[in-house]
Amino acid sequence: MIPLMLEGLLEPGTLVLVALALVIAVYLAFLGKKEKSDKTAALCKTYAVMTEELLASVPDEELVRAVVANLIKKQDKKRPDPASQLPLLSRGRSAVYSVWLLCNELEKQEFDAFFRSSSARFAEPAADGLERIGATNSATALRAAMRTAEDDAQTPLWEAVTTVFREAVAAEQPLTQCVQYIRDNPDEFVD
Repeated sequence: MIPLMLEGLLEPGTLVLVALALVIAVYLAFLGKKEKSDKTAALCKTYAVMTEELLASVPDEELVRAVVANLIKKQDKKRPDPASQLPLLSRGRSAVYSVWLLCNELEKQEFDAFFRSSSARFAEPAADGLERIGATNSATALRAAMRTAEDDAQTPLWEAVTTVFREAVAAEQPLTQCVQYIRDNPDEFVD
């Protein structure tokens, strides 16, 4: 039976269809990345220089991305390294960027994967940022996760810590609190 199935797959028409499907899949994956890259580039251009007027005019739903785009625009294009730039930023910019990065990373991957990735170096600044914007339960839970990740990742304790963190983030909505923090402290976000 298997030889008959393989025989059918090796027919020229089937091979052409398989090759065409692969080409389309690669093209669509590339197109999706390009569209996302184009949107980021447009945001970076729009918010390259953040004035008080521009900051005040940004809609709330775009405000955090605008602040992040402003920071991305300032990085070295050949060797972007936000970690080295973070200490040079205002405390507000550092807080918002770190919280945004943490939230974005956790949308893409599990909590333990975050701590195994290069983004883990932003965990401490993110905890500080969470405190700064008023998400104190999320900050406490993140710090507990940082201590637990070192020794007990993939244990029942880790699962409990992860659950507490996710519940705190769901309750406190750090990105929404970032918006309020930016509105309350505009001087920390203008060039």
